[in-house]
Amino acid sequence: MKTTRILSMALALFLAAAPGSARDIEGIAAVVNDQVISLYDVDQRVDLFFATSGIEKSPEMTERMRDQVLRSLVDEKLQMQEATRVEIQIEETEIEERMELLAKQDNRTLDGIKEFLESKSIEENTLKAQIRAELAWNQFVRRNFGGRIKVGDPEIEEQYEKAVKAVNQTRYLVSEILLNLDNFSTEEQVRQLSGEIVRQLQSGTSFPAVARQFSIAPTAGQGGQLGWISADQLNPRLSQVLRQMQVGQISSPIPTTGGVYILALADKRAGGNDPSKNQFDVLTVAFPDSVKRQRIDEYVSDFKTCRRAQDKAKKLKASVKRSGLKQLRTLPGAVALAVVNLEAGEVAPPSQQNNVTNVYIVCDRKDDLGIEISRDQIADNIFSQRISVMARRHLRDLRRDAVVEYR
Repeated sequence: MKTTRILSMALALFLAAAPGSARDIEGIAAVVNDQVISLYDVDQRVDLFFATSGIEKSPEMTERMRDQVLRSLVDEKLQMQEATRVEIQIEETEIEERMELLAKQDNRTLDGIKEFLESKSIEENTLKAQIRAELAWNQFVRRNFGGRIKVGDPEIEEQYEKAVKAVNQTRYLVSEILLNLDNFSTEEQVRQLSGEIVRQLQSGTSFPAVARQFSIAPTAGQGGQLGWISADQLNPRLSQVLRQMQVGQISSPIPTTGGVYILALADKRAGGNDPSKNQFDVLTVAFPDSVKRQRIDEYVSDFKTCRRAQDKAKKLKASVKRSGLKQLRTLPGAVALAVVNLEAGEVAPPSQQNNVTNVYIVCDRKDDLGIEISRDQIADNIFSQRISVMARRHLRDLRRDAVVEYR
């Protein structure tokens, strides 16, 4: 009896000294190749998800998330086991750097994000474990598969030519979330969770935050941002949906062979360049009535450089103002109308306004080129897409070969 009381007291002291251990003792959620995932691990990760995604926590949503989170934790165990097998180690400084980046994306400091986690009763190590697995897996994937991917010049050129042709098409500023079908046990679970995510996104939940937590697309680290694209650059099913979307709209879940997509359309614009975004550096010279029109005409015909024109204008008692490079649409109406068709080094005809004669000189001009296309960026996109596919295939193989016991 005395021994039993001593053991009970020892257990109570142990639990008091180690927050969360009670949940560990209560049970094990899964065992992955002899490595344990505790129920406490699952609880903490669920709390982390709600805290960082902004999705409203409810008993129904929590239950849906538990299965999703547990499958994600199983994947992380498998990923870390692979990284350990090839002796990949992630330093604490690397994790801190990633935390600082996440903090900046949420307009916080590193200390701020740690305080935020503490306020939500989430252990700092919960976030660090997620980051460690992500960094280790990315390093493993690039080390093992990066050298196998060859992006040839003909392929880059083909994509470049398609992108150039698409410049005159309508452009869309799009973000994406890609849900991994492998992380769901039933189609009904996919339908319920994806539908709930869309409903909460439509209610104002942060799309980038949800993308960082949920999406398996290469864009997840950038909050799902695809940037400016034409509809033809997407999967035909996504392209069809995108063309029907309005600016500010969140799409319904879109099933594809690669997973379930959710799209957000931030903006769209007609193809080609936008003349209103052409930039002009305008020198405005305002001559008072005391300067005769003949002198003004001589001033215009004698124009050589803006610097010389400024000096000469001051000698003629004219006021001088230089805009610097500004978009046409931001210039005063009279100035914009006078210079819209002028090139750098050209002078608009003098114009009378009240008791002043204005002369507008274009010192410099830079035209809007529309969406800039980079061959390097195209090559990077092709590489990212291919390595992402290879990583997902390898993870499926790991799941197939692993010994995973769910409790």
